[in-house]
Amino acid sequence: MTHTLVLVPGLNNTSAVFDGVVRALPPQVQARTVDNPPLETVEAIAQVLLQQLPERFWLAGFSFGGYVALALLEAAPERVQGIAMICTGPYADPAAARPKRLAALETVAQGRYFEMVEQQAANAFHPDSLGNKVLMQARSAMVLDYGPDRYAAHVRATMARPDRSHLLDGGKPTLVVTASHDTVITPTSVAAYAAAIPGAQHHVVQGAGHLVPMEKPAELALLLAEWMVPSTVRAAA
Repeated sequence: MTHTLVLVPGLNNTSAVFDGVVRALPPQVQARTVDNPPLETVEAIAQVLLQQLPERFWLAGFSFGGYVALALLEAAPERVQGIAMICTGPYADPAAARPKRLAALETVAQGRYFEMVEQQAANAFHPDSLGNKVLMQARSAMVLDYGPDRYAAHVRATMARPDRSHLLDGGKPTLVVTASHDTVITPTSVAAYAAAIPGAQHHVVQGAGHLVPMEKPAELALLLAEWMVPSTVRAAA
């Protein structure tokens, strides 16, 4: 029996962010990667994606993709078999983040999007990853494909998202993953909300920054597979 896993990418990410994860998943897990359309609310994005997705699926959202995943869960709870939150959170954008968001939008308006994203690499990755030329080239290609228009739309969607923490009530199998060196959404903040979800699995991937799907794809794939089909994965080990 196969299980469908929908993978939703984050800010500055296309579905390519999950390439290594998809390759590492066992045959029992059928991955379905999506790209977030350039729309200015996570609710609008969710409605577009729901038209593309199968009737029933497991759901994993990375970073901004977690905000979209929660909007998907709210819109169609009967279709979601379980939800994984990867380096993300369920809360509304804090007021303190607004100046940074507006400054980013202004940078994009000035035509400096790609320059800005390159400067953010040190915050996005574990220090050891920055010297990995293959990884950095893959990220650059992904960002080029993603582009400034989609980024601006998704920043606005990030700012407009509501608090959806009430949806993580343990009613569906829940996996929460963070990374040891994530400075964007810190392990401490993730641990705080994970502890409040009844029955949730919570894991910290060591030696990774915020972009854990690219830095540690095999480890993330194993966590996702064990969460979805634990007995099958153990039998194959």
